[in-house]
Amino acid sequence: MKVLPLSEAKNNLSKLVEQLSTTREEITVTRNGRAAAVIMSPEEYEGWKETINILSDREFTQEIHRGIKDIKKKGKVYHRTGDITGMKG
Repeated sequence: MKVLPLSEAKNNLSKLVEQLSTTREEITVTRNGRAAAVIMSPEEYEGWKETINILSDREFTQEIHRGIKDIKKKGKVYHRTGDITGMKG
């Protein structure tokens, strides 16, 4: 992950946005030596939102853990029945 001071990020914003369109890295922007913001591509941002959405669905997370446990114990694959469109969004 790249770390840049705010002044450098402001001076090179167009270039940074172009770089983000071809990479999946995040850029941390600092102010007075402390992290103040993170810049990332829209695809990376959507991925983070989706991960947060999944992790915030307790029932779905429990099913994932049960499935992993079943695979480790029995070598079987756990299949969720039903539709996942009911996930919070």
